[in-house]
Amino acid sequence: MITEELLHLLITVQLLSATGALAPGPLFIINLIYGSYGGWKNGFKMALGHMLVEFPLYLAIGLGLISLMYMADVKIYLGITGGIVMIAFGILQFTSLRKRKNYVSNTNIAFKKHGPLLMGVLLSAFNPFFILWWIFIGSTFIYGTINILSYYGLPLIYMSHVWMDFVWLTFTAHMAFLGRNLLKEKFYNFFVAALSLLLVVFGIHFISKSLWGISILPL
Repeated sequence: MITEELLHLLITVQLLSATGALAPGPLFIINLIYGSYGGWKNGFKMALGHMLVEFPLYLAIGLGLISLMYMADVKIYLGITGGIVMIAFGILQFTSLRKRKNYVSNTNIAFKKHGPLLMGVLLSAFNPFFILWWIFIGSTFIYGTINILSYYGLPLIYMSHVWMDFVWLTFTAHMAFLGRNLLKEKFYNFFVAALSLLLVVFGIHFISKSLWGISILPL
C-alpha cells in the first residue's frame, strides 16, 4: 500500500528529476546528433550510458561515500576533462561535415565506432554540474527514500527517476531522426553544424567555469 509519505516522495522525485533530465545540456545536444541518423535506438543507448554512471553515483550518495566530491580539485578536473571531450566531439563532427559528399554519407558520424553508449558515459562522468546536481538536489529525495523505505528502497526510487531520462532521450532522438528525413541535405548539415558549435561552447564554458569561475552560459 502506498502511504502518504511515499506518495509525496514519488511526486517529489518526478518534479526534481524533470529539472535535470529535461534541461538542455551537452548530453542532450549529442543525443540529437546521434539520434538524427540512428533514431530512438541511439537515444536509448545514450540514456543507458548515462545510467551506468548515474546509478553508482546515486548509491554512493545514499551510502555516504561521496564526500570526496566536495573537494574543489575534483570539480576542476571533471570540468576540464568534460570540456575537452565536448570540444573534441564538436570539432570532429563539424569537420566531418565538410568531408561528406552526399546525404547518405551523413551516417558516418564522428565517434561512430564507440557510439552513443560511450558518449553517454563520458558526458555524465565528466560533467561536474551533473554530479553537483545529485549532491545538492538529488540527495534530497535520496535521504527521503532512506527515511521512509530504508536502504532497500534506493533501487526502487531510482527507477522512478531514471525512466524520465530514457523516455526523454529516446523521444528526442527519434524526433531528430524524423527531422533529418524532412530536411534537405544543406539544411540538415546546417542543423548538425549548429549543434556541433553549441557543443564547443559548452566545452569552453565547462573549462572556464572550472578554472576561473567564469560562466558564459546560464549553468
